[in-house]
This record gives sequence, structure tokens and C-alpha cells, in this order.
Amino acid sequence: MSVLKQFFRNELSGWSPAEIIWLSFCLVSTLGISLYLKDSAPGIAASLTGTAYTIIAGKGKISCYLFGVFNTLLYGFVSYQNRLFGEVMLNWGWYLPMMFCGAFFWKRNMSKSNTITKTSLPLKGKLICALLCILGIAGYAVLLKHLKDPQPVIDSLTTVLSIAAMILTVKRCSDQWLMWIIVNTASIWMWYKAYLAGEGSIAVLLMWIIALANGIIFYIQWNREIKNAQ
Repeated sequence: MSVLKQFFRNELSGWSPAEIIWLSFCLVSTLGISLYLKDSAPGIAASLTGTAYTIIAGKGKISCYLFGVFNTLLYGFVSYQNRLFGEVMLNWGWYLPMMFCGAFFWKRNMSKSNTITKTSLPLKGKLICALLCILGIAGYAVLLKHLKDPQPVIDSLTTVLSIAAMILTVKRCSDQWLMWIIVNTASIWMWYKAYLAGEGSIAVLLMWIIALANGIIFYIQWNREIKNAQ
């Protein structure tokens, strides 16, 4: 019991009033709009857990992976309902096991302030990562087209970049946020088209919009922290 108490004390430490207000605003506004527009329960749950995961991960707190596990299960289910099969395979086949890997490696790289120590890719690493992503997107789009995915290119883009971004997340690398910004932008377009077609989930669409804003915030914040540490 004392270990559990200490864990929650560590996870709740280091939050500024502005960060708590922002987290609350994101969750409450998403819930309120989703209920008003009568979205589905799985879509709302996926959106809330996804938003919590992103913000808590941005704070460098290991508890983000608890929300991440539930989010991958729920988001994969909602994606399956909307025939976005690339998203389904990404979440159930990749994100879910990576959540446990992330928790393991983050636990081994915690600072004295109970947050992770942050890193950044060198220039060579950035170029190699970009090349591999371009090749992966092209190849996976062909596969999704054969599977009759309604949006093969965008679905491939979000899937491949998400795989790369998740690896960088586990490595505590600030470059992940730049990739998430691209993924979030493409995901907004993908779910917006699904919503216009009478399918999709407004709650999931809101989750991606909020994720885009958080991606920009944390990309700036993480790089500033790395620069100050150096």
C-alpha cells in the first residue's frame, strides 16, 4: 500500500496550476461536446483516455501508459467500426505491446523530479528516420489499397509515422512530437471525412484536434528542457 501511495504521490507532483487547468479543460470540453452531439460511448471513452495519455506523457509521467492501454483497445474498436483497418492493426498489433515496453524503459530513466530524462535525435538519425518513413508509407499504402481501405494513403501515413513516433516515445526523444504533429493533422482530416460521410466519431475527431495542440506545446517544451539541461 505504501508503494502505491508513493507512486501516486510521484505522478501528481510537478504539475503547475495552468497544466491542471489545461488537462481539465481538454477532458471536460471533449466530454461535453461529445455528449451534446450524442456520440457513442466507445468513441467518448477512447477520446478521453487518449487525451489524458497525451498530456500525461507530455509531462513525462509513467502513468500515461495506463491510460494508453485503455485508449489503444477502445480506439482500435472504434476504428474497426469505421473500416479504418490500418488504425486497427496499428493500435492492437503495435501500440498495445509498446505501452508495456514504454512503461518498462521509462521506469529505468526517471529523473529526481519523477519525470523522464529527455533526449533528441542527431541530424544523421533524423535523416535516416525520414527516409525509412517515406519508404514505409509508400509500401503500406499499396497493401491497404488491396484491402479496400477507403483512405489508404492517409491511413498508411498515420500508421507508419505512428510506429516511428512510438519508438521515439519509448526512447524519450523530443522528435516524437514533430511526428505526432504530422500524424495528428492527417488523423484530423481522416476522421473529418469519416464524420462527413455519416460515420466516424466526433469525440475521436476532437481527440485528434486536442492532440495536435498538445503536440505543438510539448515539442516546444521538450526541446526547451533539453537545451536548458545542456
